[in-house]
Amino acid sequence: MKKICFFLFLILTFPMSNAYAITTDLEKIYLENGEYTEVNKAIQEGKASFKKDIPLPTRLPPISFTHVFASFNHKSSQLTIYYLDENNGKKHYTLVIIPNDNDMSYPNNAKKINLGNGQEMIYFKSDGFITYRTVVNDFEYTFIVDKASNETINVNGIMKIINSMI
Repeated sequence: MKKICFFLFLILTFPMSNAYAITTDLEKIYLENGEYTEVNKAIQEGKASFKKDIPLPTRLPPISFTHVFASFNHKSSQLTIYYLDENNGKKHYTLVIIPNDNDMSYPNNAKKINLGNGQEMIYFKSDGFITYRTVVNDFEYTFIVDKASNETINVNGIMKIINSMI
């Protein structure tokens, strides 16, 4: 009986310790080097730099994330929000927001979709990712989804996310 209790104790304790170690390591990688910060802090930096509010989607893709990090690059005036799942290194979702300069360039394989409210969305595939771009309230929004997540986060899903800002 003592052996069974000890064995159960080890099984139940190890996964929790291991999960804590993974979480701590992931947070160290993203937060300790100073490039990434908490989302609210990066958004506040963006608002201060842009001198106006940044409309954010109220909807997220229907996949799980364990961590959200952000960065604001003052040189390029770019706010980036990273959604990661520490349990699945193949699923990523990134939102990049920059002021709209009306000079967006796209690869030849880009496709254009009308969002139904006068807005357009451009999307294209490259290097294992699918990129969706649109303009909302004087900002260009780029949604980057890895191909592993594309079955869950598809064109219709991104359209719903974009429409949650309009």
